[in-house]
Amino acid sequence: MVWGLAASGVFALAICLVAGPLGRVLQVMDIPDGVRHLHKNPTPMTGGLSVMGPTILATGYLAVTTDYSPFYGGVTALMVAALLLGLTDDRAHIPPMLRLGLSTGSVLALMIFVPATTVTFFHFSFLPFAVFLAGWWGLGFTALSMVGLQNALNMADGKNGLGVGLCLIWVALLVPYAPGHLVPLLAVMLVALGVTAAFNLAGRLFLGDSGTYSLSVSIGVLTVYVYNVNFSVLHADIVALWFLIPVIDALRLILYRIMSGRSPFSSDTIHFHHLIEKLMPWRWGLIVYLSLVAAPGLAAFMAPDWTALWGVLSIAVYSAVVVANHWDTQARRLRLRMPH
Repeated sequence: MVWGLAASGVFALAICLVAGPLGRVLQVMDIPDGVRHLHKNPTPMTGGLSVMGPTILATGYLAVTTDYSPFYGGVTALMVAALLLGLTDDRAHIPPMLRLGLSTGSVLALMIFVPATTVTFFHFSFLPFAVFLAGWWGLGFTALSMVGLQNALNMADGKNGLGVGLCLIWVALLVPYAPGHLVPLLAVMLVALGVTAAFNLAGRLFLGDSGTYSLSVSIGVLTVYVYNVNFSVLHADIVALWFLIPVIDALRLILYRIMSGRSPFSSDTIHFHHLIEKLMPWRWGLIVYLSLVAAPGLAAFMAPDWTALWGVLSIAVYSAVVVANHWDTQARRLRLRMPH
């Protein structure tokens, strides 16, 4: 395992060191335009390759060396499909509905092939019984959740360190609940994410759609599997708490855009990370955002019976930031209308 972790770190480091030439060869360079893309220099979107390269190799290795071949084989295929879809989107910008259809189809195929990746019941910490999803409801809910997480991470990945930081937190939170055979894979992901995070924070590469698509579905599928295996301690509300902030922010953005008569896939600058950045420098804003995801997850691990409280507190902090920005925007507009 030690040699495997070292190899994954070297693999990720090698991709990061050649990120510029690799990005130009693959034609996945993010060019600044002064509107949506505000970074100074063309930046390679190869972070997905540096994380998922060693992760896919490790998953494929587990598929042929363990007794869990169907599971790891199916997950490997899904990771490859999501990575290729993201690379294609980085190059050619796939229409949103086609991308959603392809993502949903690949997730459904995995669930049919590996039923252990489907949510069929909810076991909450505050209920003495489980709530079951009959028939096709489990497939539908799981597919919707996976695609929703994919879009939530894609929307959140707008500042250096944020997308890769969220993935680091989610994988780290998953480790204590995971069965033994899954821990080596999670460790590989943590090493690759850590190496990539250093380069991403320095502005030398971005995750790109290849990274956000493949990481989100990989983490989502692994989380569902661990939940199904270890639901007695990893309750459904704990899982929901982990992904709460990016998901509710994505829902807020989609609702706002629809109410404004725009496409839910259009762009704007009112994401949660934008709102935080208006209140403080991003070096502190990144800590605040990541802490708002990590702290409740850690609290739920230490005191699972209070998970609902940690969720309420998280939503309260999130809402306070949104409301504070709304009041500030209204105050600015009022000052502009006032005669000087």
